[in-house]
Amino acid sequence: MTTAKFTDSLPEPIAVLESFLERAGTTIVQAAFRYSFFIDPERVRQRTPYFGDRARKSREHYPKGDRGDMRQWKGVDVRLGDNGRAQMAWEKYTGRPIARGSGYGVRHIWGNPWDPFAFTAGWNLCYMPFWLGMITEKQHPHDQLQRAIQQASYDLYFRDEPVCQRPDYVIDPALDLRELLGEQPILILDNEEARTGTDRLTHRRDEVVMPLNAQDRILAIRKAANASWSNIVKGIAALDARSHEPFGTVNVANSSKSVVRRMLKETGLSLPQLEAAVAELASRHE
Repeated sequence: MTTAKFTDSLPEPIAVLESFLERAGTTIVQAAFRYSFFIDPERVRQRTPYFGDRARKSREHYPKGDRGDMRQWKGVDVRLGDNGRAQMAWEKYTGRPIARGSGYGVRHIWGNPWDPFAFTAGWNLCYMPFWLGMITEKQHPHDQLQRAIQQASYDLYFRDEPVCQRPDYVIDPALDLRELLGEQPILILDNEEARTGTDRLTHRRDEVVMPLNAQDRILAIRKAANASWSNIVKGIAALDARSHEPFGTVNVANSSKSVVRRMLKETGLSLPQLEAAVAELASRHE
């Protein structure tokens, strides 16, 4: 074993991480989104926050308040705790248990965990590795990554069809995620049941037994994904590298292409065959 004395200034850990990622052909933002997971906006729309009478203890906002204590937030009684209720909310939203000891954790995208409206709200939760989570918080912030995660939340939950009334501190970071991520999708954590025997498509709480007919399968997939015909048509064109009308958001683009890929897989049709079938079905079901 050899040793050496180091007398220079200590390297900045985040800058070192970025340099290694760049040498590997990626960026810290792309690496973050490859291993970070968000909640299905429809699940958030159904219920947010999940536990509206809970908040995380805070010396600033709840002086001398400890776990289990009752306090008031803007005239509403809340019970204080640690991150346990936020983790429970994540499990309820996604149907996935927290992977203890895995290196993943639930992070608050917009902070404000002392606010019961934000503490267990799906629009404020992201599941990411510890090594990423620490650089999205104020102790060791990476500004571009923090803003990119917030941009994904804004686009998913507030841009087109808000899942709830938007808090004042949730503002559009004005980042172009398409420029930062390219074709890399924003990942929505799901709990689709494994397919065994009968071919099934599971979406949210609805289970659809997949029919044998290709057109009926297309209809079933579209219904389960709640996708519009126009976005499916644009998704087909995008996968075929043809020009098309713009999508509303990056997430809509990614989800539309995902729906098209599923249709291709489930029906066995080629892209031109699927396009013809979609055109016929759209004309009949619009």
